[in-house]
Amino acid sequence: MEISYVSDALMTEDSDMNKRSREILSELIKKTELNQTTTMSELEKLYKVSNRTIRNDIKQISEYLTEHGLTPVKLGKQGSILTNEDIRNAGELLMEEGFYSFRLTQEDRIAYAAIVMLICDHYVTLADLADNLFVSRSTVIQDLDKIKKLFKDNNLYLFSHSNKGLLLEGRESDKRLLLLKIIQSDTSIFKDKPVRIHLVQMLSKDKPVNLEEQSTLEKILIEAENAYGRHFTDSSFLHLKDFLEFTIYRLRANQFVEIQKEKNSKWKMAQGILIQICRYFRLQIPKEEVLFLSSMLNRFKYIRKSTSNREIVKMQVITRNFIEKISEGLDVNLDSDYIFYENLINHLESTFSNIEGIWQTNEVVQKVLERYPKVLDVTQKNIFVLEEYTERKISREEIAYIVVHICAALERNRYNNSQYNVIIVCNGGIGTSQLLLARLEKYFRLNVLDILAAHELKNHDLKKADIIISTVPLDKWGVDYVQVDPLLTDQDCIEVGKKLSVLKPEVRHKEKIHDQKKETENSEQILLKIKEILDNSDEDSKVTNMIRHQVDKYFREKSQVRLTELLPKEAIKLDVKCADWKEAICSSAEYLLKQGSIEQSYIQAMIENVRINGPYIVVGKGFALPHEALSTAVKATGLSLIRLKEPVAFGKEELDPVLWVCCLSAIDKNAHLKAMFHIINIFNDPQFRKAADTVNNVEELYYLIEDYEKDMK
Repeated sequence: MEISYVSDALMTEDSDMNKRSREILSELIKKTELNQTTTMSELEKLYKVSNRTIRNDIKQISEYLTEHGLTPVKLGKQGSILTNEDIRNAGELLMEEGFYSFRLTQEDRIAYAAIVMLICDHYVTLADLADNLFVSRSTVIQDLDKIKKLFKDNNLYLFSHSNKGLLLEGRESDKRLLLLKIIQSDTSIFKDKPVRIHLVQMLSKDKPVNLEEQSTLEKILIEAENAYGRHFTDSSFLHLKDFLEFTIYRLRANQFVEIQKEKNSKWKMAQGILIQICRYFRLQIPKEEVLFLSSMLNRFKYIRKSTSNREIVKMQVITRNFIEKISEGLDVNLDSDYIFYENLINHLESTFSNIEGIWQTNEVVQKVLERYPKVLDVTQKNIFVLEEYTERKISREEIAYIVVHICAALERNRYNNSQYNVIIVCNGGIGTSQLLLARLEKYFRLNVLDILAAHELKNHDLKKADIIISTVPLDKWGVDYVQVDPLLTDQDCIEVGKKLSVLKPEVRHKEKIHDQKKETENSEQILLKIKEILDNSDEDSKVTNMIRHQVDKYFREKSQVRLTELLPKEAIKLDVKCADWKEAICSSAEYLLKQGSIEQSYIQAMIENVRINGPYIVVGKGFALPHEALSTAVKATGLSLIRLKEPVAFGKEELDPVLWVCCLSAIDKNAHLKAMFHIINIFNDPQFRKAADTVNNVEELYYLIEDYEKDMK
């Protein structure tokens, strides 16, 4: 592997910049690519030179940039070095002067050496690595332990032979996975074009991918995007192109991946890409490569404008599955928290839409992450549930906000059985205060003593209040309080929960009330009359608005479709004989089909959904909830439930075999949500399941479901 490069003497002669200036310019280019800044003091420490020396280097760099028609760098506040976007073009100029212009850190060298070992199928000597990194052999030896550790952490092993050099051993699939990990790294050295070109040049002697082939590969990916309706983000497109280019080196060396798992939703796209690569690159590629590429495609980010109707119900089920995993990991029951379920679904709309780069962690979020390390750990371990559905990696920033939602739910769960006396301070008028009150009551059990303006505090007895919650600063009033946004963010919930944790509130344990007939028709008629009076009233007093809020809240909750309304007795069948999961889905849908709630095509779509996406519809032990998209094949929202004579396997090992199958049809994303939430919770309740599994008739099961639904929030 012979690479020519420009000597120090020649580079100095051709340019006014010295070697250090060149290295600093390269560093500034990198930082600009990463939207980061560099300071004078950082460079002083890095190069162990004086401030004056660095200033001279910056002057040289500015002159160099100006000479080539680019914007010079400037010095900002606190010694920061300000660059313009066009400094990226200087990378092309440096490339012409040689790869040596780029100063690689130890981390960069390790990544570079790892890529070389991953792609080569033969021995590589220390001298080869040293020559191509423009460092001494001793430097490579110093890096060797960390290189070996990187491989070991990824199930690969680097062996050395005294006469031959270094050789990497391990599964081909593990090599490809590590290759992708390095390419997709936030600090990947291959963002620097000269570095990448240098690597390609080094490898080209063995398995060339020339410029024409690179262009062809790019066209193949663009055609695949259009053909399969899956469009990559810019960064993912470049990462995939690099990954496939390096993969071709392996395929040309007849290095193929091992037996892979079953097909996933990206299989057809992977097949289409590899068929074209076979055609234009004249390669024979086994089916295992198609399966492997399909799994790799799930690791890239895609652009979708919004969550489509086709995905809404699936999104709701996946969110539910995610909450179950989190509950297990934290050993806390969040499954029954409908508020959390609803809020998380709303929050994840953007995540499911696969829109990249919209989240930025602020100071409050960072504090939450530091305060709840276990929640962060459990979330990271289970984020794969969402990633499998979104078909992309979920960023650290997105995970941070999911953690905030979970923490808010934990705080609410912790204090759900307690009632606190609260004073609300709000200077924004009755509308703002009522908005805040509605949000607080959604998350906490509160007894609101009063709603005040800040100036009223001095004339008010505050001793009866457990907590003061304010939308404005109260420092000058000398009271202990929690300041929140009127919209009450999840961060606010956590801060309120933290404050409540040190209090001793009046505890009012919830009692299960199985007889809900106490809420008579007469009482509801009275509330209806009160509502009518309030709706026709122009009065805007504090008391009137508080009454209006409570009455409206009652009827909002009453308006939600109940489970037993969607699942009448006629929609339930017991001891149905089915040979397999496909028959079970068909049988569960019979009632909805006869009622005209769905068309025949909906049933086939449900079966196809499981074939393509796997048995995610199995949402509890022995319980499946088949469904499909919100589509024209659905005419009405409804449920139909069957208990099988003999349970059947759906393919979800930890939850198989399935005894109960409940078919769902939905015409919009909201009408069925609470009913679906309740049916899943009910069938995950051990006591209910014990009773339901042994009931003798439909009527007995119906009333059992009715009783359990009454106990739920």
